Amino acid sequence: MTKHSHPELDGQNPQTLYTFELKRPGQVLRERLTWGAVGLSVGLGLAAGYMLLNSEERSWSWPPANFTGKAGEVAVEAPFRQGAEQAMSAAELTQTAEFSEEWAEVALLWQQAIASMQAVPKASPDSPLAQEKVVEYERNLQYAQSNVASRASRAPNDKTYWTLGSDRDLVLAIQGTPSQTMQFQASCQQTWRYGDSVVELNNGYVKQYNNLDGSLRVLAEGPMVLSAQAAPGTWTLGSSEAEVVQIQGTPTRQEQYTSSRFTTLYFDQSSVMFENGQVISYLNSDDNLKVALQLPPLAQGRVVPEFWSMGSSRAEVLRVEGQTPVAISRNDNNCEEVFYFSEGEVTFRQGIVSGYRNQGQALQVR
Repeated sequence: MTKHSHPELDGQNPQTLYTFELKRPGQVLRERLTWGAVGLSVGLGLAAGYMLLNSEERSWSWPPANFTGKAGEVAVEAPFRQGAEQAMSAAELTQTAEFSEEWAEVALLWQQAIASMQAVPKASPDSPLAQEKVVEYERNLQYAQSNVASRASRAPNDKTYWTLGSDRDLVLAIQGTPSQTMQFQASCQQTWRYGDSVVELNNGYVKQYNNLDGSLRVLAEGPMVLSAQAAPGTWTLGSSEAEVVQIQGTPTRQEQYTSSRFTTLYFDQSSVMFENGQVISYLNSDDNLKVALQLPPLAQGRVVPEFWSMGSSRAEVLRVEGQTPVAISRNDNNCEEVFYFSEGEVTFRQGIVSGYRNQGQALQVR
């Protein structure tokens, strides 16, 4: 059967809340301007003489209203003030947060507050206090993240944040289109920039990031979050080994690879592969795996397209096909991931369709 390819793609306990007092230092500069001129015209000489005879101080309020700020002067207080305001918002939301999603918002606000405080220049008089606040906010962040993982979810399929290991589709859905992208075909790496922050992907999954300006809606701790979610009583890509065993029961055997990163659990002839304790692929040979790849509903007014095509994303293929693949294999070294359906297979490179085999013309491809 001919394989189609894409030429461009191949290649708890409550904690004490904190109060914050904002001090906005003002600065008034006074100068005495004395004009003197020797050998100038009579007109300038008279003007200079007038200024010398009237020695009254002339003062101005600084900075003027239209001053845009210089490094080390007025703008220096902006990061500190912003961080304090973000911390206040986090502390206020902590008092009412109940569901996992609400605690995620608290954690994101603490992350932003930390980034703002870290941006305070060392030359600023606020720098010592800003560093103290970073330590304080990091403790609050840890507490918020623990609640993200332990509290009930109000809308399991409606995530407002992403994590390490999340797929490109989820990052795009939450962060929007990056301001700059760089792609490295040979190493299967992509770099996305959002302002001063950076997201690095490998084979279409988040490998690392630098949330320099606090604009990324990412949580460093907690369960992995992907576009596809599990239905009740099932597991999915990104689920932990403990979750799979809890749902599937005791495996018939286990295989450990030379690298401790990879483990495979067998349930009769079916198998599930883990990387660093998270599901990355599976083979449902006996049709006994309780696996599901569900996507959140589309926004109101949008409809699922009839077909997918070369260059479509994983999420687009899953929506159109409307079924969980019988097997998924992923090989980041080859920059390849394959979804196997009952009568066809779809190959992805860096998270988008690079080829397919349409046996029996069952795939909804155009």
